[in-house]
Amino acid sequence: MLAFRRILAFSSRIHTYLIALYLFFALLFVLFLYAPVSEVLVSFVTVVQMLLGWTIVLEGIWLVLASIYQFFYSRVLCLQPVLATILRVAIYFIVSTVLDLINTVIVSGFSFGGGA
Repeated sequence: MLAFRRILAFSSRIHTYLIALYLFFALLFVLFLYAPVSEVLVSFVTVVQMLLGWTIVLEGIWLVLASIYQFFYSRVLCLQPVLATILRVAIYFIVSTVLDLINTVIVSGFSFGGGA
């Protein structure tokens, strides 16, 4: 079971690296708002962010399920990978929401009030 815990620790480290890569592309997206760049580059960064987002979420689900499996198999719950995974996925969702909000404000503007 020690080998499985090592796999969980390694997968948790990979998940951290994926978050760091996502934050790099998020920073690129924000920097693209200040400098004129080609649409091809913006499309590429958007697709990479989408792929990284799905990979982060699916890797997080795998880590949580693997930790639960390990608990039922060996009666030892490694809580650190589970809590770190939940924190990393929460960071992903917060950054993704903020980027979407910034993009919405840039594209369609911001207004107070509601209608008529």
